Amino acid sequence: MLEKIEFYNCPDGSINIKPFEQPMFVYDMADKRCKAITEEMIVLIRDLYPGAFTALSKLYSVSERNKDFFEFRIVHRFIRCNFGEYDALSYDISHGGCFNIEDVRCPMRGECLHEGVICKPQLQTQLSQREEEVARLLAEGLTRDEVAEELHISVYTVHRHIANIKARLHFKHTNQIITRYAKD
Repeated sequence: MLEKIEFYNCPDGSINIKPFEQPMFVYDMADKRCKAITEEMIVLIRDLYPGAFTALSKLYSVSERNKDFFEFRIVHRFIRCNFGEYDALSYDISHGGCFNIEDVRCPMRGECLHEGVICKPQLQTQLSQREEEVARLLAEGLTRDEVAEELHISVYTVHRHIANIKARLHFKHTNQIITRYAKD
């Protein structure tokens, strides 16, 4: 699961990744660690920032026949535009897997056609129907395992829905979800 990660844009266009208490490494398509990051981030970008995902998909559509390269390019650009400043005070992807979008220095700031879409994108704050179901079941007192069983999905998927709910509603803790969806 993505959490406690800091990204750093290099002058040559590459990206360094610094996971918590691990050595820094370069974001490279051939690296298995990067493939895992790409697989998780592409889903988050698609679900939480659909405007950015659509714009990036169009921008890199020439690469879509090679799924891995297409997704790598989307995630690479999203990172460069939103997480590239090295910041020792907060992680770009926090403990709970939430994105902390930064105001990245860019020579195109104010002129870029993608500003507010790809860079500094709008978060999709409306919960999906499945996320609403997960929130309601948590509020009814079910555990994550019980929610997974009730909805016939994996526990990993339940965790992903909970992370999305927290991100969309700007919550830090699952208890906040429970409180919000608890019946009066």
